[in-house]
Parts: sequence; structure tokens; C-alpha cells
Amino acid sequence: MRAIRTCVVALALGMVSAPALHAAETGATEPLQLSADHGELDNAEGVSTYTGNVVVTRGSMRITGDELRVYRGDDGGVARIEVEGDPATYRDEASASGAVDAQAPRMTYHASAPERLHLEGGAQLQRGRDEFRGETLLYHIAGDRIEADRGDDGQRVEIKLYPENGDGGGGQ
Repeated sequence: MRAIRTCVVALALGMVSAPALHAAETGATEPLQLSADHGELDNAEGVSTYTGNVVVTRGSMRITGDELRVYRGDDGGVARIEVEGDPATYRDEASASGAVDAQAPRMTYHASAPERLHLEGGAQLQRGRDEFRGETLLYHIAGDRIEADRGDDGQRVEIKLYPENGDGGGGQ
């Protein structure tokens, strides 16, 4: 059974990392690399689904979760990646503002322009030392901009911003 799963994942990985699935619109030239315990590819629908310790990397970006779906766009490239986890995580060490770490029960990474990350269900994002919390967060990756919203339960957005010099001394 384990050999069958390994073959399914190896086949699915071969399909996902094909040149057609590179995110050309974002300027990224790195392939999308994926590993999981199980994978299924539906070429007719343009969707592949992966479960069990899923890890996706492309360049300095890394996404992890329990279940992940990759949707292809009309051009054959990756349109978006939906991931669920306890929590699902995102990390990118190449951000202009320092490393970005995010987590939420559900997230959607939009690979086509404008590249962005939508976090839902109680989200946290740390960019450098700054911290953002809300029911939903939208991180505009290319513009290095973050939007946070409270949930229906009235839980307010929490944001902690540090001075640019980082010593807590009140400014630049």
C-alpha cells in the first residue's frame, strides 16, 4: 500500500512541477515543489488534491498543511493554492520587510498577479517584528501591504508595530 501511495505522489508531483505550472506572472522562475502522503490529479478539472503532511515550496516560499488543492488557470499555470491545516502555515524569507510568517486554519495563495495570500478562521501574520491578528487577513505580497478584518463575533483586529530601528526607542 505504501508503494502505491509513493507512486501516486510521485506521479502527481511530476504533473505539478511541469513547466506549465510555473507562476510566470509573478516573475518567479522557480518551480513549484510539493510533497505529501497522498496525491490525486484531475487533469479534466484542472485540480490536484494532496493530503497528509503537505509541504509546498517555491524559491524562499514554503506552505504547509493537512490538505491542499492546486487549481490551474486557463493558461495552464497555477492560479491558486487552497490549504487547510491545524494550522496551515506560510513562510517567505525573501520579503522586502523581513521574513513573513503566517498561520490560519484556512488559507488561499493566489499565484497569479496580483500575488496575494488570504488567511481565514483566526489568522496571524508576522512581518519582521510587526504582528497582525484578525479573523481574516489579506497579505498583498508584491505590494507588501496587509489588510485585517474582525470576525462576526466582534473580535477586534490586533496589530503590533515596532519602530524601524527595532530598539523600541520610538522611531528612526
